[in-house]
Amino acid sequence: MIGIIGLALLAVAGCSRKSSERVDYSELAGRLTNPCYLARLEEPGTALHSSFDPNGKNDDFNRPLRAGPAGWWVLADLKGPGYVSRFWFTGGDANHRVRLYFDGEKTPRVDMTMAEFCGKQAPFLPPLAAYENYCWYNYAPIPYARRLVIMVQEGATKPGGWPRIFHQINSSDLPKGTRIDSLQWPMPKGDQAALQAVRESWASGAGWRELEDLKAQTSALELAPGKSGRLALAAGPARVRELRVTPKAGDAVGVPDWDRLLRDVWLRIRWDGAESASVEAPLGDFFGSVWRRSACRSLYFGLSNQTLSARFPMPYAQAAEIELENQGAAPLVLDVAAVVEPMDAWDGREGYFHAAWRRSSPKDVGYPHEIVSAEGRGRYAGCILSVTTLDQSFWILEGDELMWRDGEPEPFWRGTGLEDYFNGGWYYQNVIARPLHGLPFKTSFRTVQYRVHLPDPVLFDKNFRMIFERGPDNASRGWLESVAWYYLERPAAAPATRLPPESRRPPEDQFGQATIMPELCNYERFGDYAGARGYIDTFLARYPDFPFAGMLRLRQAAYVERMQGYAAARPLYEAIRVADTNAAVQQQLDYLTWFHEKPGRALLGVYCNMPTRVLLDGKPVGQSAGPERLNVMALELGAGQHVLALQANHKPYPSWVQAYLRLQEGAVMTAPDWKWKVSPAGAWTQPEYDDGDWAVSGGTGVKGPPEEPYVWVEPNAMVDMQSRAVGLGAVPEWPDKSKTAVYRKVFEVE
Repeated sequence: MIGIIGLALLAVAGCSRKSSERVDYSELAGRLTNPCYLARLEEPGTALHSSFDPNGKNDDFNRPLRAGPAGWWVLADLKGPGYVSRFWFTGGDANHRVRLYFDGEKTPRVDMTMAEFCGKQAPFLPPLAAYENYCWYNYAPIPYARRLVIMVQEGATKPGGWPRIFHQINSSDLPKGTRIDSLQWPMPKGDQAALQAVRESWASGAGWRELEDLKAQTSALELAPGKSGRLALAAGPARVRELRVTPKAGDAVGVPDWDRLLRDVWLRIRWDGAESASVEAPLGDFFGSVWRRSACRSLYFGLSNQTLSARFPMPYAQAAEIELENQGAAPLVLDVAAVVEPMDAWDGREGYFHAAWRRSSPKDVGYPHEIVSAEGRGRYAGCILSVTTLDQSFWILEGDELMWRDGEPEPFWRGTGLEDYFNGGWYYQNVIARPLHGLPFKTSFRTVQYRVHLPDPVLFDKNFRMIFERGPDNASRGWLESVAWYYLERPAAAPATRLPPESRRPPEDQFGQATIMPELCNYERFGDYAGARGYIDTFLARYPDFPFAGMLRLRQAAYVERMQGYAAARPLYEAIRVADTNAAVQQQLDYLTWFHEKPGRALLGVYCNMPTRVLLDGKPVGQSAGPERLNVMALELGAGQHVLALQANHKPYPSWVQAYLRLQEGAVMTAPDWKWKVSPAGAWTQPEYDDGDWAVSGGTGVKGPPEEPYVWVEPNAMVDMQSRAVGLGAVPEWPDKSKTAVYRKVFEVE
């Protein structure tokens, strides 16, 4: 095995590395850190093996390829040479086992629990493999020389068909004669090093830093309403490695209105002098900031320091032109920069980049949402999709994705649910951003999600079409908006939905006022406190009579404290104390200032919809009993060990407890490592109590909270308390519902 040396050579060779007759593990792993691999048209295509319902209904579970030995199902039986590039699974618990049989062997070479295979055991560790948004996934390449049989323990062993096993596996066939070794287990050190390099690159964002110091072509475009600006790039053959756009403030334009410019500015890119643009999309959607600015960052797009960046490789043979049109009513100044690298020659092995924005509406009930329809030879590279439903449920996410190619009457790709395609499930938990997939936005009942097909190319020779069902039977009322990314052998016109700016405003949010707190939590989970502070301004301009406006202004000041420290926020707090006499605002303002007046002071926020008594070192300090409000308590703690306990009464699903204790240094918050027990005996309120026989909460917590059908949370000024603490659900083993369950955490104050 070449190991880490091969990976380093791949990084040096960059986008121009040629394939060989032998494929080493380091090459497969290296593709995950080589963003230019996305543009290649001659790589092995992917096939999907899934548990889709062949009847076209919504029963996309418990459908293995065939039964295996007693108690086992075969999910895939793959003929080599080839490799698995993606494994996705949900419905079973952490101890559900997976087995891999290679090359006719009678004994599984890999036999692990799902937790071990997806994130808990080396070399399958995050962010390559993980359990997130209630699903297991693994992007570590699994090569096989002659054959690979993938089995899992059977489902449907309990009433109702539970566990309901959903699966998706992507595999690629290599050309006959390709020499590849089946996965060696235990994995050799060189192969482990290759995966470790990928994990480090993904976790650190090394791919972003790689281009930061490269010289770029730049232009400052001053765009009056209705006007366009263009940037012609260096003559080809060349490749755009990064495109950056920074909205600028100025005397003539004022401070950029992000919410408007993201949809008001229309982006077009043309290749080799073509009259029609191959890229057509609103500025924000193209760069991953759908509806409003989003600080999430993938391997290919993101926002940093007010700059929108896209790193899709964009090769061209002769010429490239970037056009930005201001279709809004206000003047704009946009700084545009393109990092362009020359190519030795144009050999046709890479395609021309295309992107198209599409929109469908509640009027399209009965019809699916089309992501893209393209003619010619090419490669589908992924999409970002936003969903807004009017049905006051997430049922629209039950729609499957389907793909057709080359005139075939039947889809070659059939998914198992919208969230499943994006490596999520069960209507998601909370926002995340990963290199190849993510959920930048979630509230009730709206989501934005993306996926990039870097290791799993979807190839076509003549034509391609992809759709998402509008929920089962295409019956859900809602808006779906998407940008598809794809490559074609020749430049073609992007089949975008072209609407005037007023008609492409983000869909109206029927719960817009009720979901302000979950939206602010979205920002906080990405560490974007400046974005959260700015969104409050936008929100209050939209809802000037909002009854909790004063509390939101106080939260804005708390964001300043979070970013710049108490000294910067103190004048803002003092101004609010004089200007706003609302009792609730004054009380939380007292908490925020009291906290800094003396060492040892702490603030405890508790948010539970199970009736819950809160105890600190055995003393009752408060209670929480509703999904509408965070309860805040001011406490003083001495040095030494302490125990925080939540004693909850049972409540049917959805139910949770959540707590966040802000200390002078750091915080203590509910998390999966908290312990629980129903009706415990002994002095469990004391730090020295032995809770060795208590269960660990485990998992990743509940959705939100709040979780549907609960939507409204009363605004408060306690930054991070509801976004950083994990909501812990009702304990799974609670036989006597009349008894209380206790959640407990021991911590130390220095």
